Amino acid sequence: MANANISFGFSPFETLLRARLYPVNTAPTINICMNDIVAADTTSAAVWPKLGASIMVYDAAVLGDTPGDEFLILGSVLGCFDEKMDPISYLAAGRVGDGTAAGYVLVADHPMQQFIGNVAAALTLADLDLNYPIDGSALYAPQSTSTGISAQNIKVTNAAVTKTIPIRLKGQAYIEDTYAAAGCRMICGITPACHYWASDVGI
Repeated sequence: MANANISFGFSPFETLLRARLYPVNTAPTINICMNDIVAADTTSAAVWPKLGASIMVYDAAVLGDTPGDEFLILGSVLGCFDEKMDPISYLAAGRVGDGTAAGYVLVADHPMQQFIGNVAAALTLADLDLNYPIDGSALYAPQSTSTGISAQNIKVTNAAVTKTIPIRLKGQAYIEDTYAAAGCRMICGITPACHYWASDVGI
């Protein structure tokens, strides 16, 4: 059977190692969806109504091919909540919330967390040695506004050994997928140089 080739972002593979809440600034430029890979905005720490002092999710633009050069990744979104902490399908671009926070997201943020992601083009076995960018739609629009599921993929173009490219493939997730075809679901992780919670130099 042919692969489905459906974008769904990055969902945790097997055991969930850890999850934390993070704030999203009022009126974000991008949509923040379920299973989106999100980054940390370490330049904008504040005291948030539901969390206290915390950094926020980077929300100014979609991540570039090498986010480790500028913005370190937190992990993948497990759930979205409005400014009152009520669950919602996703945080839409421009959402005002309470004027401080558009809302909050629960993120699988352990640096050793593994995920499943969709590869939108064919791979070869040699490709397992490379790191991959994140491919997403303009402003990370969700697959559907009713489900809020991410449209992010593993981007096959621009793959390289560069350590600041964020997605490292670990292997095929499901044997029934055809490996050398678009839509193969792959186990992957965040490269250490791109992860906010990876070991810090000097500590």
